Amino acid sequence: MKPVIGMDVANGKSVAQAFIKRNHPYGRNQEILHTPKGFEKLKQLLEEIEQKTTHKPAVILEPTGHYHRVLVLYLQQAGYEVILVNPLQAQRARRTGLRKVKTDASDAWHLGDLYYQEENWSAYPGRKEALVDLQFLTREHEFITSLYVQAKLNMRTLVDQIFPSYEGVFKDLYSKTSLNLLEACLTSEGVKAQTPEAWMGMVKAATQASRSKAWMNRKVEALQNAIADNPVQRVPYGLEMALRSLLTLVREFQKQLAALEKVILELSETLAEVQLLESIPGVGTKLATAIVSEIGDASQFRHPKQLVAYAGIDPSVFSSGKFVATQNKITKRGSKRLR
Repeated sequence: MKPVIGMDVANGKSVAQAFIKRNHPYGRNQEILHTPKGFEKLKQLLEEIEQKTTHKPAVILEPTGHYHRVLVLYLQQAGYEVILVNPLQAQRARRTGLRKVKTDASDAWHLGDLYYQEENWSAYPGRKEALVDLQFLTREHEFITSLYVQAKLNMRTLVDQIFPSYEGVFKDLYSKTSLNLLEACLTSEGVKAQTPEAWMGMVKAATQASRSKAWMNRKVEALQNAIADNPVQRVPYGLEMALRSLLTLVREFQKQLAALEKVILELSETLAEVQLLESIPGVGTKLATAIVSEIGDASQFRHPKQLVAYAGIDPSVFSSGKFVATQNKITKRGSKRLR
């Protein structure tokens, strides 16, 4: 039997238990720090087992948040086979003992023992660099987008308290021109009725592109109407500072999202999978890149049903005796983000 090392991964460290064959552990469990010295210690253990058994050991572990990623990357670069166990399988393995014991050492032992209970383990494939980059970028884009949406909602709440009719001035409340003009109005003079020439100057200063005089006049008129409908003659200092802060945040989020989208678009053009998904009606570049980045290498799935199960959208099955359930929900046991 091939030797194996079961590893229980945690934040900054792991516990390793080596096996030469089933029920034959190699020494005691060892604590491996996720540092250069710790990884050197792990490599020495791997080389010792390889010299003793003349077989290169595999490493089996359970994915734990993002803590396992640096360990997996190191092992793959060192040329060792890495097996990632589904958390449900690892949980069942821990429950095989008669005594209820839950420690890092026992978890590493159970993972090593689980390796010998299956015959056809699939090694975790090394991912393309472009797919890894896309995964980081699409997840960051999703995170910043959620913050951006919340900032826009909070900004609209404050704008409604200062200029209830301001939303009707511009088609897009969060356009660059609208944000610049709104910031210019956040002064004691900006909320008071001024001459059309003064408003025209503010609109010209806020406008990003060249506009016709008719367009300028329409915006000035709409802005004057919005100011006239304003019940507040002077913006409270706290409200002004809060809105200025949100204006800065919205601008920064727009800049960050634009930069991320540019890089994501450049990477997506190098992947045929993205172009294939874009041929589906309703799937754009952002959604296609997110799906491809979460799937990874599609060749690891031997059948379409495996990909469906990986996403957790396969139907559950329930039958007992003569009863067969006809209304079944999806399993939701795969990748939550992909689903």
